[in-house]
Amino acid sequence: MRALRVLLLTLLPLCSAGCAATRASAIPTSSELLPYHRGAVTVRALSDPPGARELGAVEASGEGSLDAVVEAFVEQVRGLGGNVARIDSVTPVVETRMRQVSQAMPCFGMRFQAGCSQSYLTPEEVPVVRLVGRALRVDAP
Repeated sequence: MRALRVLLLTLLPLCSAGCAATRASAIPTSSELLPYHRGAVTVRALSDPPGARELGAVEASGEGSLDAVVEAFVEQVRGLGGNVARIDSVTPVVETRMRQVSQAMPCFGMRFQAGCSQSYLTPEEVPVVRLVGRALRVDAP
């Protein structure tokens, strides 16, 4: 248990920079249940290779680099047992999020000079990339 706690505390700062910024999901559309695919995954756009079977719908989005979003997309394809990732659309979106800002200011009206702070929320525009596509499986001949 202690080793798991040390591992989580070590990885938490690393994940706060990259892991939380990328989200992905997959929905199986086939009754075929395959194990996790550990091999290479081919990434294609808009077309299926000959003999491909559709396994599910996949979506990934994130604030980070496009490479990180594609990797999250591919990871979901692997989870469905796919060896081909077909990307149907790439959509750049700007999301507005609220960010808390703290501001230091002098306090007046006090007998001794003290420091005060004020916190408020401010809108922040964040660029996000969204990928939508399919997980496919092509069996080797």
